[in-house]
Amino acid sequence: MSRNDIRPTLRPRALALALSAAFAAHALEPAVPAPAKPADAAPAASATARAVSAGILAGIRQGAQQDRSAKPAQIQCVQAIAPDAVAAPVQQVIEASLGAEDRAALETFYASALGAKYQAAMLANADPDKTFTPDEWARAKAVMDSPAYKKLRAATVSSNPLAAQKIGGVLNPLLGGCFKD
Repeated sequence: MSRNDIRPTLRPRALALALSAAFAAHALEPAVPAPAKPADAAPAASATARAVSAGILAGIRQGAQQDRSAKPAQIQCVQAIAPDAVAAPVQQVIEASLGAEDRAALETFYASALGAKYQAAMLANADPDKTFTPDEWARAKAVMDSPAYKKLRAATVSSNPLAAQKIGGVLNPLLGGCFKD
């Protein structure tokens, strides 16, 4: 499984392409505690949702960097978007699309030390053979090959109307601010 196959390409004048590329669930963010919120605030996004959000943003950043027509200010603007910028809508999509058992299985991985290590490696495009022991890689790959993970991928790709609405509804204005003429 190649980590590079999940990185979307972004063209500044075609923001729709950012949403037509698969929302990247492979590139996972390190499991870090969410900032404390008031008691009446919406529940914090799960490590799973934050991981998917970080993957989406990592792919968009890479696409902007590779786009020869992107201006430095546009690239800088995309780089400044927080990795968890779409974690809340990703959480909504996950809750609407995956059962409790699948959510729990994924959260167990993403909130673990191995999940954090996997996320950091994916975001850095690190070579798994140099980053993980054979046992660690086998355990991480087992999660990526699991039915729960496949459901997560299917739920969070932009071809899913709910993901396009929820995630795209937050992502499009952010990108629009970066690529306005």
